[in-house]
Amino acid sequence: MSSLACVHAPDIALQAMLRGLADASTGPFALAAGTGGRAPMLAVTAVAARSVRPGMTVAQALAALPSLRVVTARQPDVDAATAALADLGLGFAPRVETESERVFFQAGDLSQLYPDLSAVAHAVRTRAARLGLDVRVGIAASKGLARIACRTAEIAIVPPSLAAARAFLAPLPLAMLAPNPEIAEALARWGLRTVGELARLRPEDVAVRLGAAGARLVRLARAQDDEAFLPQAPTDAVEEGTELDYAVDSLDPLAFVLRGLIDRALARLACRGLACAGLTLRLTVEPRGFDVREVPLQSPTREAGILLQLVRLELSRRAPSAPVTGLTILVLPARVRATQLDMLRPNGPAPDRLAATLARLGALVGPEHVGTPRVADTWREEAMLLDMPNTGESRPLRDDAQSRPSDAGAGIRRFRPPQEVEVIMERTGPSAFRGKETVARILIAAGPYRISGEWWTGKSFHREYWDVHASDGAVYRMHQDGEKWFLDGYYD
Repeated sequence: MSSLACVHAPDIALQAMLRGLADASTGPFALAAGTGGRAPMLAVTAVAARSVRPGMTVAQALAALPSLRVVTARQPDVDAATAALADLGLGFAPRVETESERVFFQAGDLSQLYPDLSAVAHAVRTRAARLGLDVRVGIAASKGLARIACRTAEIAIVPPSLAAARAFLAPLPLAMLAPNPEIAEALARWGLRTVGELARLRPEDVAVRLGAAGARLVRLARAQDDEAFLPQAPTDAVEEGTELDYAVDSLDPLAFVLRGLIDRALARLACRGLACAGLTLRLTVEPRGFDVREVPLQSPTREAGILLQLVRLELSRRAPSAPVTGLTILVLPARVRATQLDMLRPNGPAPDRLAATLARLGALVGPEHVGTPRVADTWREEAMLLDMPNTGESRPLRDDAQSRPSDAGAGIRRFRPPQEVEVIMERTGPSAFRGKETVARILIAAGPYRISGEWWTGKSFHREYWDVHASDGAVYRMHQDGEKWFLDGYYD
């Protein structure tokens, strides 16, 4: 029989605010409905619950516990925490169903990874702690039973058989079924106190008096839950955001906040075994504007420091147009392909480190200037194309015939771009040249070698190339394009 796991994050709005605080585990915190002294308390941490309780006003709570730190919910933080709870479930199953503070997923097919369902529950709580969430885990044969199991203990496993499930439910108080206030009042008038007492009633009799909701409550008490499990596919991106208490116009405070957002986003990706393949930064600026930046990445990476450095480079290159009041990052997930090592070649750099280095170079010089050079299909000698760098796949071995050069000609070290020079021409060819860095007489000149092409592109060229032995001992390659001369490079 398949088992469903229900993961419940109580008071997720309060937990969402604590995820962004470094000292959240040490001091007493409380979530208030507003900032005024009369605002009611919505939730409190375990440390604060010794002196204050939900329902008290902020003024009353501070009078009872002066060290209490009161926070208010910000919607971007709550949305990010709810999405992180869904990512937690996606770390164990390909599809999950979310419900407010809960996430459901199939846990019965994890026997190849965990010895029993209790090990699954402990693994869920461990991963949730890495995401900054404190969760309760219930596993049962149906969705409704798993939801009830979450309310009984931090980890609760309901046996799969019908008789064992009824025995688990019978001693529980009726509050564990979470009936609405009207039904709870009616059941109290009937003298019912436990789930087992409610299970003795017939659903059709209860439906006459309490309607369909009452009948469903009886079926749930009998462990006959018929609530459907409706999983959804995961989202295409991971989003983390927050709102600032005051506007910020300098880079260092923004970088401090961004580091927390990036760390939490990467933790969510790591929970699913993924890495960051692309990052979009959206800044909320005063008074009501947005500044969206695309941060280029050459290949997926899990390095938070690299991503932060790339964002800093982007912001330092072009500062926001106004003070920033909110930040949101959108991270595109991708899988990192495993590298097959070669038995006959030395190991290359680690794929993650190489990807991070390429990402940093792409941010410094532009992603279009980083790659593996490739010969272009043209007669223009300096033409060159760049392919995406290979960061994780082994190159095939070549035999000796393929690895040897095709000829014994000398290699040329090109100047990019070619250096413009002045040339003195005589009847037999060039006799001297002068550039910004080189001045020499020409002892021997071979040429011209005429090349033309690319007339079909609208940018045709017609050149005369010369190989010259200069008085400084070097052999240069130069060409004439129209009235101008250029020094292309020198031969080894």
